Amino acid sequence: MDTFLAWWKTGLSPWVKFVYLVLLLNGLPAFVILLAIPGLTEQWFVWTVTPPASARLLGVMYGNALLLVGLGVLQPNWARARVTLVVITLFSLTATLVTFLNMGPFLKHPWYHLAYWLTMYCILCVAAPVVFVVQERTHGGRLPVDVPLPPLARALAALGLAACGMTGLGLIANIGAVNQFWPWTLTPLVGGIVGVWFSTLAVAYGWTLWDGDWRRTRLMFLQAIPTGLGLALLPLLHAADLRPGTESLVALYLALALLPVAGTLVLLLTMRRAPLAEAGHAGP
Repeated sequence: MDTFLAWWKTGLSPWVKFVYLVLLLNGLPAFVILLAIPGLTEQWFVWTVTPPASARLLGVMYGNALLLVGLGVLQPNWARARVTLVVITLFSLTATLVTFLNMGPFLKHPWYHLAYWLTMYCILCVAAPVVFVVQERTHGGRLPVDVPLPPLARALAALGLAACGMTGLGLIANIGAVNQFWPWTLTPLVGGIVGVWFSTLAVAYGWTLWDGDWRRTRLMFLQAIPTGLGLALLPLLHAADLRPGTESLVALYLALALLPVAGTLVLLLTMRRAPLAEAGHAGP
């Protein structure tokens, strides 16, 4: 308990940590269920997700959220952590809206599933935007750039902005059109939630380009590696869920999932070898 209290009182604002903890309480059970038993969502999740490939797609999404929480909570100050709150704030608002617009699948499950889901998201809907605005006004804004993003990082962020943005907006606006290019069929609710996730990642990549500092935005590059690998595994693990004749679509899907992984690995190796100016800086 003493260790927890010491952590709570030092480093990031306790309110930022509160947002992280609420997301942890919401995301961890979903992450475990969706990845471990994707075929049993009718019994264990807040709505029935089909096919299992879609359940694990949502599992990767929740894994990404937990990864951002884990990376964010380790940061020494708001400037280093704020890019994670960009994703959390926008996702909590838009995912809650998608939930209310698609209540049918939720109402087919026990009421306490939906109650838990909405309670967590409603808390985040209020807490995350308020914390983000207050912290930005106090510690954020347009901060000086100590370690500029290298060209490869800018290129990867621009790719993330374009790819995630087009995919996310496509899933939200016209899931039928996106399903023609997706290796398996996504339902409207899965497409809406995943579309929101991709859209918020796109905004975070845009924030990365706007911020321009490597140390303050590198969490977006670190999360790309496990997230891309998780997405790439889905069609390989769930071949039975793929539509017939989608070999070329699977190849395109894998290329888009793995390109950021390869690019980020090269970026991290380059930054590790370079005589980084950040080693001599004590700024945010």
